[in-house]
Amino acid sequence: MKTNLSIDILSATINSVAENFVLIAPDHKVLICNTTMVKTLEMFFGKKIQIGDDYRDFVVEPLKDIYFSAFENAIQGESTSIQKETSSSEIHLWFEYKANPVYDDAQNLIGVAIYAKNIDEQKKAELAIEYLKTTYESLINNISDSICLLDKDFKLIQFNTHFKKSIFLNMGKEINIGDDFRQYLFPKETEAFYTQFNSAIAGTTVEDEICVHNIHGDTIWILSKMYPVYDKNQVIIGVCLVAINISAKKKMELSILENEQRFRKIIETAPVPIVIVDKKMKIQLVNPETEKIFNYESKELLDQDINILIPKRFHANHVQYQQQYIQAPKMYRMGIGRFTPAVTKDGIEKIVEVSLNSFKVNDETFILAIIQDVTKRIEHENQLENQVETLEKIAWQQSHEMRKPVANILGLVQLIEYDQTYNPLLINQLHQTTKELDDVIHKIVNLTHVNR
Repeated sequence: MKTNLSIDILSATINSVAENFVLIAPDHKVLICNTTMVKTLEMFFGKKIQIGDDYRDFVVEPLKDIYFSAFENAIQGESTSIQKETSSSEIHLWFEYKANPVYDDAQNLIGVAIYAKNIDEQKKAELAIEYLKTTYESLINNISDSICLLDKDFKLIQFNTHFKKSIFLNMGKEINIGDDFRQYLFPKETEAFYTQFNSAIAGTTVEDEICVHNIHGDTIWILSKMYPVYDKNQVIIGVCLVAINISAKKKMELSILENEQRFRKIIETAPVPIVIVDKKMKIQLVNPETEKIFNYESKELLDQDINILIPKRFHANHVQYQQQYIQAPKMYRMGIGRFTPAVTKDGIEKIVEVSLNSFKVNDETFILAIIQDVTKRIEHENQLENQVETLEKIAWQQSHEMRKPVANILGLVQLIEYDQTYNPLLINQLHQTTKELDDVIHKIVNLTHVNR
């Protein structure tokens, strides 16, 4: 009775175990199989395993080699443990298999105990984590920026390949997980680093541009970004540092800035007014000479329509000219007689000569206008014109008035010549003198026409 009771207790205990359990004789016959194993094998093979069955008939094909190897090891007294995915046509589950030899009290081999623990959820979670880890590492290692993760004590938790290469290239140092990151700081940037780090630990995302010199003496511009890193409970556990090399971009910006400063210097020192407008004819830049000529301060002209410098009665026509020029911009040089009226802040009208040219910045069209105040020149030219006209009138009047008495003298000379008593020498002298006077009058008339 006690023996039967012990067997019943043992059987009940085995069946209550959540793990799959089967005891197999050396000839592969099933000696004991718990309820969990019966259900699992039925799920894979569609039939129940029974005592005395050949266990080899309940091993899926992909695992048979593993089963035989583990069984032989157990027969030899060795234990085997392995994790493997067990699959049928529709079922795929991960199990942790253990094969152990079982002996009686006399140390005689009874058989092989096989335990199969369902670790499907655990294993898939591990694989998912491993996949995420691999994907994350692949991702950050293929990012061209340098990235590292620091804990609150400045220790390196993780870094990508570019970060490691950058540290070695610029500082000549090898980095390792667990290193104190502060040993890799550029001396002049230590204070700025602490400021950024403390802000990130406090939950703020910060960024800054820094200029450093590496061990080779090269100047490097770096855009440093720091982000707080949270755990699943939204507690900050560290800081993610992203370092982006912006040296090429910065050098270009500095070059553009330098060129712009040179351009502005040229514009500002030009002895004539210069105005730059956009395609909407809004003033974007004026030089000091423009302020002087038109009596405006630059802030009064910026973003104003160019018509502010043109008398109102010409606005309609000027808008038409502007549209035509924008549609087909070309260069107009100064000195080709392109005179146009302009008006100062005080309402004083001037005559100006304008040279135009267009240029583009970032695909945006701008127009450069060089202005020459020709008011005094035009006034002087008009004054000279009036003087010439006056001289013409005087010359014309004088020549006609002088020719009349000359003609009379010449007529008298001809009468005297018919008189036989005249003195030929005297008459000849009078005729010659009168002829010379007539020639002078002709020259005056001809010269007047030429000047005209």
